[in-house]
Amino acid sequence: MAAPKPNIGTLDADIAFHPGPEDTVSALRWSPKADHVAASAWDGRVYIYDATNVAGGTGSIRPVTAMNNNLHPFLDCDFNQEGKMIAGASTDGKVHIMDLNAPGQTMTLSGHQAPVRTVRWVDLPCAGNSTGLLVSGSWDKTLRFWDKRQPNPIATVNLTDRVWAMDGSGTTLVAGTADNKIHIFNLGKMTQSSAIRPTMVIDSPLVDQQIRCIAVKHGGQYWAVGGIGGRVAFGATQPNPMKSGVTFSFKCHREVSKESSKVTNVYAVNDLAFANYIAHQNGSTARIVMATAGQDGQVMVWNVTKKTRLISYPSPGGSITACGFNWDATMFAYAVGYDWGMGCAYNTPNYPRGLALRRVDYSWFA
Repeated sequence: MAAPKPNIGTLDADIAFHPGPEDTVSALRWSPKADHVAASAWDGRVYIYDATNVAGGTGSIRPVTAMNNNLHPFLDCDFNQEGKMIAGASTDGKVHIMDLNAPGQTMTLSGHQAPVRTVRWVDLPCAGNSTGLLVSGSWDKTLRFWDKRQPNPIATVNLTDRVWAMDGSGTTLVAGTADNKIHIFNLGKMTQSSAIRPTMVIDSPLVDQQIRCIAVKHGGQYWAVGGIGGRVAFGATQPNPMKSGVTFSFKCHREVSKESSKVTNVYAVNDLAFANYIAHQNGSTARIVMATAGQDGQVMVWNVTKKTRLISYPSPGGSITACGFNWDATMFAYAVGYDWGMGCAYNTPNYPRGLALRRVDYSWFA
């Protein structure tokens, strides 16, 4: 992907979350119905914030509530389709759910035999549940599909290895495993919940680079995967039957070493986020905009359609561990914290940690 002379953004107008989480944020998810953002953290909590006033121009972010798991770190979180429930993936091997209409009251789903790495609410038409189902991906090499009205999963899918990353939109679900496989599910084609299987399993286009993150574009037509080697690949969920579905890949979050021009420092891509540009009624054509968050502390915004970088934001002093656009792509949130890329020795008490929000530049969608 081309990036000859990218625009350089500024952090001056970014709005910090006060108070922020007490430890590094592992994942950020926006409500699909309101300007509420959830942040799962290593301190064993999922924090919920209300950024409605930021959208309205007053600039304040209000903490709403938090789901507490007694110091077992949360590795991921997600809002359901109505934005009324939040689910958290925990290292205690359980999925925790809180009804935002009854803060403090949680339910627990047990069944995984190892830490739960990721959770997503999806649509599974054959299950007949109008409020959607919850999918959890674990290091026990399984995906489990949950109807919150039942204590046991309605389906368990065995994958080829531990689940490293997962994302979904509607009836599309994409999971990446430790053996560098990409598992793509078209849940709309499943005739019964007991027969859920991947529609397609392909080798990761990142080859031997460990998968770090996966994002599925709104509507489910496209997906992207990022890895530890400073590279992102972009693909289609319903490709030509004779092709793998991988459209292209590109390098990012790399820099020439200050010590030697022959050495390039490569940083992990910690998170990916597609922007829901359709909400902008500005006459733009079908432009796919995606942000990448790196171990180098930078956020880069890309025009995937034209394969160009739109803007790059400088580091706030630490790695960017998570990021995300709100439901109409008018705001962008990101988390700063230690990503464990350099081992436990570098996880010092004074390492920068926090959450911040910036308003989106409409020129990205022009």
